[in-house]
Amino acid sequence: MTGFLQIFLNCLVLSANYILLAVGLTLIFGILRTLNFAHGSLYIVGAYIVYALFKIMGVNYFLAMVAAIIGVAGLGIFLEATILFPMTKQKSFLTSLGAILGVSMVIEGALSFIFLGEDVTIGSIVTGTVSIFGATLSVERILVVILCGLIMLGVYIWIHKTRQGIAIRALAENPRVANMQGISTRFIRFLVIAIASTVAGVAGAIITPLFYLNPYLGGYLVFKALVIVAVGGMGSVEGSILAGLLIGFIEGIGLAYIGPIAEALSFIIIIAIFLFRPRGLLGVEYEFH
Repeated sequence: MTGFLQIFLNCLVLSANYILLAVGLTLIFGILRTLNFAHGSLYIVGAYIVYALFKIMGVNYFLAMVAAIIGVAGLGIFLEATILFPMTKQKSFLTSLGAILGVSMVIEGALSFIFLGEDVTIGSIVTGTVSIFGATLSVERILVVILCGLIMLGVYIWIHKTRQGIAIRALAENPRVANMQGISTRFIRFLVIAIASTVAGVAGAIITPLFYLNPYLGGYLVFKALVIVAVGGMGSVEGSILAGLLIGFIEGIGLAYIGPIAEALSFIIIIAIFLFRPRGLLGVEYEFH
């Protein structure tokens, strides 16, 4: 029981990390109909803002977190205004993809230059353990899981219960009809980018104490998040949550029992899912812009 609870908690932490990134990508794809490969870089920017303010400058961790959220949200809105939205006039998926990949590389290069490309960590923020059924679990990891769960619940409620969320769903389903009903595509785009970037900033800030940071980590994470989005179904928030839990638990349990090869096992299962569900678990028909 002790080992099972510890593995279960580690699986939840891994799943929460994946889901927060995947949900942001899903929101962006649902409205912008493009794959934002810079989203992982936004996550890492948030993490490095916390590292720089808290670890290097001695700023309170929670103030550093707020600064990271504001900074990443602002960067996301800036990218939407200067690159993502102007690219819609090009009518070329490859052009948009190239521009987004270029932005990601610039961000990675800047972080590598500023922080010398080294792996860094800020260490634990909340110390202590709690005993549950004889298992000694980290309080910090439990708090991270709870906070990530609350964020996901908040995003879900916002999408399904608020006027802005309903407008987003309407625009994602049928942009032409939504525009005829007076829904502003421009405003919704900015809103979605702001929310998705905020979620990425929060994820980077709260996950920072648990893992080492590297300027190039964003590329790996966004690739994993894109896989989760595809497995869940492009544009489906519920699908991203389900797929994030599935892949997080497969990798977490696999790492505990069979080691690093567990990641290969997760991709074998992903391939099997696509063979039987080409559109993903909860996916619908979609197209790229």
